[in-house]
Amino acid sequence: MRIRHAIVAIVVAALLAVVTILRPLDVAIWSLQSKLFSKAPSGEIVLVENQSGQYDNSREAINRQLLSALDQLDRDGVDQIVIHSSLQRSGSDEIDRELRAALERNADRIYLSRPVRNDIDENDLVEAGSPYFERGMRIASSDIQPDFLRLVWGIEAIYQDDGRAYPAVWNVLAYRGEGDEAVYPDYTIDTTALKRIDLAELGSLDPDIADAVRGKTVVIGGLLRDRRSLKAPDANDGDVSASLIQVVAAETALRGGGQFFGSLITIPAFGLLLLIGLMRFRGMTNRRRFYAFWICSFGAVFVMSALVGWRIMLAEPMFVAIFFAIARMIYNYRRRHLFIDPRSRLPNFAALRRDLESSDEVDGTAIVVAKIARLDAILASLNQYEQGQYLRQIASRLTLGDAALTVYHDGGKYFSFLLAEVDYPDLQAHLEGLRAVVSQAVTIGKRAIDVSLTVGVDQSDNKAPSSRISSAIAAADQAREAYRPVFIITDFEADSETWDYSLQSRLENALSDNRIWIKLQPQVDLQTGLFVGSEALARWVDEERGEISPARFILQCERVGRLDELTKRVLRLSFEASRSLQDEGLPPRTSVNVSAIQFVDQRIADLVERTLVETDADPSQIFIEITETARFEDFAVARDIMEQIGKSGIRFSIDDFGVASANYDALYNLPFSEVKIDRMFANSVARDKSARAIVSNMLQLARDLGMESVAEGIDNMETFEMLRDMGGDLAQGFCIARPQTFSLFQETMRLQRGSGIQRSSQG
Repeated sequence: MRIRHAIVAIVVAALLAVVTILRPLDVAIWSLQSKLFSKAPSGEIVLVENQSGQYDNSREAINRQLLSALDQLDRDGVDQIVIHSSLQRSGSDEIDRELRAALERNADRIYLSRPVRNDIDENDLVEAGSPYFERGMRIASSDIQPDFLRLVWGIEAIYQDDGRAYPAVWNVLAYRGEGDEAVYPDYTIDTTALKRIDLAELGSLDPDIADAVRGKTVVIGGLLRDRRSLKAPDANDGDVSASLIQVVAAETALRGGGQFFGSLITIPAFGLLLLIGLMRFRGMTNRRRFYAFWICSFGAVFVMSALVGWRIMLAEPMFVAIFFAIARMIYNYRRRHLFIDPRSRLPNFAALRRDLESSDEVDGTAIVVAKIARLDAILASLNQYEQGQYLRQIASRLTLGDAALTVYHDGGKYFSFLLAEVDYPDLQAHLEGLRAVVSQAVTIGKRAIDVSLTVGVDQSDNKAPSSRISSAIAAADQAREAYRPVFIITDFEADSETWDYSLQSRLENALSDNRIWIKLQPQVDLQTGLFVGSEALARWVDEERGEISPARFILQCERVGRLDELTKRVLRLSFEASRSLQDEGLPPRTSVNVSAIQFVDQRIADLVERTLVETDADPSQIFIEITETARFEDFAVARDIMEQIGKSGIRFSIDDFGVASANYDALYNLPFSEVKIDRMFANSVARDKSARAIVSNMLQLARDLGMESVAEGIDNMETFEMLRDMGGDLAQGFCIARPQTFSLFQETMRLQRGSGIQRSSQG
C-alpha cells in the first residue's frame, strides 16, 4: 500500500512538472538558497557602468565617452572587452570614425553585443546596434529571458540567428565563447565584492583603476539607461542591470557551477530512493527512521546545491513527499477506522491479518484466539459504555501484564493475540493459567459479570495468515469449557484429516454439484426388537479420496460458511426419505442432525419450515437431533427458535448426552423430547459398573421427564440385552445395523413387513 502511494505521488508530480505548475515554488526555493552563502567572485571580470546615474543620451556624448574608455583600457593592458550595449551612429562623423578605428584596432579582444532571438519579448526593449560599428566585429548575444518575477535563472551558451551562432555574453566572459552548455546563475556569489568601476572615472589617470583592469576581462555596460527591469534574488536595492546578471552567470561558470537538474532527474531520484526504502525497510520503527532520513535528504540537497552552485528543481520531489504524506495520513486515518472495532476500540481481525502479512517473523508465532461464551446475551444487558468497559477489561487480562502485547477483537465473541513460541516452552500450561485469570468475574459498576471462555491456538507454519486465523477460531470453537478448554493445532494436526484445508475446494464443488447425500442408520425398539425408524447421516464420497468423515467435512462447512447450505441439503434428503417411507407404509420416523450453533437466529426455523412445505413430509415423524449443545450462545434465543419449529409437530433430541456439562443446562432450558445417550457410556454398560450406573440414571431421568431414550453405539448383543433389561426405549449401532443407503433401508423395512411382524408403535 505504501509503495502504491509512492508511485502515484511520483506520477502526479511528474505530470505537474510537465505543466510547470510548481515553478513558483522552485523560484521561492532558489531565492532562499541565494541567502545561504556569500561566495567571493573570481576577480577576473571587471564591470564598468555609469554608476553616477548622470546620463547624457546624445549619441555624440555616448560615443565620445566610449572612445575615451577604449583608449584608456588599451593603455592599461586589458585582456578582453565586452561592450554590453548597442552602438549607434552619432551626429559627428569624426567621433564615429575614431570609435570605429578604435574598435578595429582592438578587434581581437573586443566583443560587441546585441539581441539575437526575435521570440524573446525583452529584446523589444533593447535598441538594435548599427551595422557601421558591428561590421567585421565579433558579436555576442545579449539575450536574457526573465521569469514572471523578472528574475533570470538560466542563460543559454549559444544563440542562433539565420543559421549563425552567437555566444552569450557570459560565455565570452568565462570561456571566450567556447562553452556549449547553458549556465544557471549562482546568486550566492557576492556581487558587492565584484570589481566595479564608474565609466566616468575610467578615463582618469588613477593608477588604482589601471591596476584593477590590467589583464582582466572588462564588461562595459550602462551607456544608455537599460529599459529592461531585472531583479536578482540577493539584491535589496531594487532593479539590477542586465550586465550584472551576465557577470554573475560568468562567475558561476568560472567556479564550475551553474548546472541544472530538472524534474526529470529529481523526481526519479527521490522517488527511487523512496521506493527502495519502502521495499527495504519493514516494521514501523524502521520505516519511521527511513522517512526521517528521506526528509533530511531534501534539506541536504537544498544546502549542498546552494553550496556548489547547482540549480535543482526540488519542488516536484517535495510534492512527492507531501502527496505521499497526505496519502499515508488519509490511509492511516481510514485504517484507524477500518481496523479498529468501534465498541471495544481494539484492533480488529482485519488488523490482525494485516500485521501478520507485514511481519517478517510469522513462523514460530502462535496465534491465540479466545472465545467468550454467551457474549451477546451479556452485552445485551449492558449499555454502550459498559460494553466497552467489559470488553477492554477482558483484553487487559489477556495481556497478563505484558504491556507490549496487542489484543485484537473481531467485534463479536472472539479475541486474539500473538505469542512467540520460544518464550513459552509449555504453552498449554500458560494458556490454561491465563484462562483461569481471565475467567474471574468482571465488575461493571456494582455488578459482577461472569466471564466464560475457551481458547484455540494455531501453531502451524508455512500457511497463509488468514488460514491460520481460521484454524485458531475453529480450535476455539472445538474447545470445551469442561474437559478441553484449550485446543492447540500443531503442524501435524493441521495436516491431519480434521484440519486438512485442501478439502475446501473439493467440498465447495461437492455442495455445488449435490454430491453430498445421506445414509440411514436403523433404530430398533429395545423391547420389541423391531425397526422403528432411522437416523439420517450425511455422507460424502470424494472422487479422489473416497468417503470423507462427516466430522471432517461438517467442520469444514462451518469454517467456510457453508453450514446452512449443507444443513439444507441434508434436511431435504431426510424429509423426502421420511415421506417416501410413509407413502409406502413403512416406518417413517427419521432423525436429522443440526448443530447448536445454528440456533442463533430465525434462519434455521425458516429453513426447516420451508423444507417441510417443499417435501410434504409428516413433521410428527421428524426428530431434529441437536449436536454439540455446549455451543449454545443464548438459551433464550434457542428456546424461541425451537418452540417456533415445534409448532409444526417436529420434536427435538439432545445428542451425545452426558459428555459435556452444558448438556444438563440445555436439557433444563430447552424443550427436548428425546435423550440420546452417548456411545461412551451406552457401549460400556456390560463391562463397566460406573457406566452402568450412569446409564441407569440417564434412563430414569428420561422417564421422569417424560422423554424417550436412544442408546447409540451398540456393538454387541450383550449390551443390547442389558439396555433392554434396564428399560431403554430405542437403540442403534453396528450390532443392530450399519448405516444403509435409502434403497437398502427401504428393502429392509419391506422384509420386516413381509415377515408378518407388526410394529407396536411408530415412536
